[in-house]
Amino acid sequence: MMTGTVRRCEGAKVRVRGSEGPRCEGARMDVMGRSTRRRMVAVVLVIATARLAPAAAQSRIDVYDLADYRLTPQVFEHFVRASSSIAEITSRDAAFTYAPLFTKDVALDGDAVDVASGLAARLENHPALSAALQAAEIAPREYSKFAIALIAARLADGFLKAGVLQRVPSGAPANNVVFVQAHEAEVTAVLAQLGIRD
Repeated sequence: MMTGTVRRCEGAKVRVRGSEGPRCEGARMDVMGRSTRRRMVAVVLVIATARLAPAAAQSRIDVYDLADYRLTPQVFEHFVRASSSIAEITSRDAAFTYAPLFTKDVALDGDAVDVASGLAARLENHPALSAALQAAEIAPREYSKFAIALIAARLADGFLKAGVLQRVPSGAPANNVVFVQAHEAEVTAVLAQLGIRD
């Protein structure tokens, strides 16, 4: 009688050679016990679930995400497509009458990190909005960061034009103001579509 790990050879020829014991040829040897296999399956499922989870659920938007965020034409195209669908959905859904996604007060009065995180959660948890973002190929987290950065850059541009600000800090904020100036008509149109007007 052999001691140790039980080995099975499925669909293979078993040969016995001297003192080495049986050997399987032409098949995979199953050397794991059931409890070990179950643990391995559980670990694989946990890893797969974590990798498939949406990015918004994996990490919260923080102040550095917003401070370093740069507006780009590529993401702007996705943002415009998604915003068109979002505007249509929110205009038909009565839930957004009393709790709209965007308001001027939220854009001006709210903490940007909380506003961006809350927006990402609402977009992710509403089936129609989530589907609209998916169709436009933009994640809720990315859409939220882009929206907040776009609104902030537009406000800064307005302050510059009015003489309230002399300049914008260098880096991402200055680049975002330049982006808004270069795409002024499109930015005004998409924000108006979302209910944010001057």
